[in-house]
Amino acid sequence: MNILPSQVFIALIWLAAPLLIGCGPTNSTIHLHGHVTYDGQPVPNGTIYFEPDTTAGNSGHGSVAIIRQGAFDTSEALGVVGGPHLVRIEGYDGIAHGDNSDGQPLFPTFETKAELPTSSTSIDFDVPKKKR
Repeated sequence: MNILPSQVFIALIWLAAPLLIGCGPTNSTIHLHGHVTYDGQPVPNGTIYFEPDTTAGNSGHGSVAIIRQGAFDTSEALGVVGGPHLVRIEGYDGIAHGDNSDGQPLFPTFETKAELPTSSTSIDFDVPKKKR
């Protein structure tokens, strides 16, 4: 019995189809954009992390976005899933200092919980200044 290359190709497509469908983007992946402020002022540089809150029953992949001039956009990464999340924010002054081009930290890593929407939208975060 001779197997033609085209038959092998078709068989591989049929075998791989469920994997491709299962690994592709889902309707539950959304993109967020918005602003991050510290004490009411835009955070010059930083990073915002979105981690599904598994203790609240949310699962899926986490995501990260870069903050530049107070704005972020998750469409540059994987996007996020909606639902309860732990959000961590790192903010820097944007003035290069030694090897750190982001500058000096403006505040310790800020953590909060957020209920993220199930469709792409804008969301803002304000890191409050701690009173001494």
